[in-house]
Amino acid sequence: MLCNEALLLPVLHSIPQEVKNVNVTMGFPLAQTPVYSFINAVLELQTNGYRTDTGRFIHEAVSTVLKHPYTRRLSAHAELLERELTRTNRFYPLPSELKKDDFLAFLFTPRNGVKELCSYLSELVKEISVIYRKESEYHDIFNQLYRESLFKCFTTLNRLYTLIESGELDVRTDTLKRLIGKVLAASNIPFHGEPAIGMQVMGVLETRNLDFRNLIILSLNEGQLPKAGGESSFIPYNLRKAFGMTTIEHKNAVYAYYFYRLIQRAENITLLYNTSADGLNRGEESRFMLQLFIESPHEITREYLEAGQSPCGSQEIKIEKTAGVWKRMQDAYDCSNPGSSELSPSALNTYLDCRLKFYYRYVAGLKTPEEVSAEIDSALFGTIFHLAAQLAYTELTSNGKTIRKEDLERLLRNEVKLQSYVDEAFKEKFFKVTGDEKPEYNGIQLINSKVIVSYLKQLLRNDLQYAPFDMVAMEKPVEEEVNVETEEKTFTLRIGGVIDRMDAKEDTLRIVDYKTGGSPKTPANIEQLFTPSETRPNYIFQTFLYAAIMSRQQPLKVAPALLYIHRAASESYSPVVEMGEPRQPKIPVDNFALFEDEFRERLSTLLKEIFNKEEPFTQTEDIKKCAYCDFKAICRR
Repeated sequence: MLCNEALLLPVLHSIPQEVKNVNVTMGFPLAQTPVYSFINAVLELQTNGYRTDTGRFIHEAVSTVLKHPYTRRLSAHAELLERELTRTNRFYPLPSELKKDDFLAFLFTPRNGVKELCSYLSELVKEISVIYRKESEYHDIFNQLYRESLFKCFTTLNRLYTLIESGELDVRTDTLKRLIGKVLAASNIPFHGEPAIGMQVMGVLETRNLDFRNLIILSLNEGQLPKAGGESSFIPYNLRKAFGMTTIEHKNAVYAYYFYRLIQRAENITLLYNTSADGLNRGEESRFMLQLFIESPHEITREYLEAGQSPCGSQEIKIEKTAGVWKRMQDAYDCSNPGSSELSPSALNTYLDCRLKFYYRYVAGLKTPEEVSAEIDSALFGTIFHLAAQLAYTELTSNGKTIRKEDLERLLRNEVKLQSYVDEAFKEKFFKVTGDEKPEYNGIQLINSKVIVSYLKQLLRNDLQYAPFDMVAMEKPVEEEVNVETEEKTFTLRIGGVIDRMDAKEDTLRIVDYKTGGSPKTPANIEQLFTPSETRPNYIFQTFLYAAIMSRQQPLKVAPALLYIHRAASESYSPVVEMGEPRQPKIPVDNFALFEDEFRERLSTLLKEIFNKEEPFTQTEDIKKCAYCDFKAICRR
């Protein structure tokens, strides 16, 4: 007997093969079948997942339907379409983009009105029934169950359609959605079996007036038998009691009768309850079980069963540079191999933070799966700002490289123009749409766009104080070949990346890296840039690496700069990096040549360490760095 009917599926899966005959008198909940989740997903698609004002679907609703097993079985294009929408970040796809075959064309045709919606759902259920018509699958027990669930769902939808068509039921679309959900969730699918043979699996109410020789009662917890919770009624308990209406005491008495009547003629009784406290389950045995312990004259054996699992401790992970790993590293970064990549500042920063993370990402090539999210994280926020700034300065330099004060002042007054740059950046980097389509912002996205406009203004105001100057390059890829000596041979590697912006004034070239978040850090010396720690200034390491590359590619003095946009409003603010001991005067690095030799020496040592066969890839000792790591599930940290 199951006190908790949600245990039906686990019990059916746990019955040993020796038990040949099982009769289930309980109904199987329709809510636990695939057709229920499919109907819910399609209803969400046709109601909240479609915007009538734009004629577009919403990605989240489309993705849920495309990922459903029924859609995958009925359309060969469903999986590829879902991947393509995720890859291109299509938040609001048009119906025409989704109609890759006949089934998808029918599925993604918008429906208007409750009558059309009911008919549409019934046709979908008929389409799904084709899956279970193969003779080879006819005798599979779960396929039989799912066929029954389709029939139950079809008759329910047809009944609603008949009521709507006859005018007996007049509801809105959102009401119909809730009604279908409620009716299907409350529906059960009856099992067919022989009631006189084999094991009987029953609920509490099905055992009335039946006697059993051997009895096993599962989940005999307080709250399961008797059921917890009072009467859902507007009539208060005291009034119900005074007028002789049904109260919780009456229900408890009924369940007490069912329990004691069931066990009165049984010869072997096994009562089980769960001692773990989880949510509403307090891990307490039922009051009926407690009464048996105290009052029953029969011999009662009490046993505690444990699963025997113990939490696994995380073991240290160390990746040695074996022949296979070494070949991967050579193929990836040795310039003598075609298709080799450059070592970016991000890769070197990753190695300094955690060697194992460097291995996973830049040697093994592991990547996090692509996802489409309506939220804008800090990295995407920065990417959109970078592109908006690039668009603004591209237009400012259309008639020459010089950025003049009057041009900046004119642009600062043009709010519409600034918003257009941000809209264009959102279209390219977030919505992935082209042409004349306008970005369809939701509330949070609109707020983010306004914040980026304000950041763009602060950038222009900061440059207004520095103008006039020449814009040398924006989003400029730079690289340099370096030799790394190992015990076996000398490697030639490429180091480099993309510089956000380079501008020149008089005899100084600024290497500017935009930062839309975080706070400036001041390193005491070059060594601190290469020493793993929680406070290591990794952004400064990046701009110093770019400065080292550019120092050898042009004659001007190089000044590495980190422009923190949210701090750029101050008139005295200078983005040029400073160095110095804590509580001591800081020295601006306006001529990187003074620090270049020491930086290159430490960089060479770092590269030798990375390509040293004796140095394994190990986990970081700073656990805080694991908090947002993409690979923490692998490390179990």
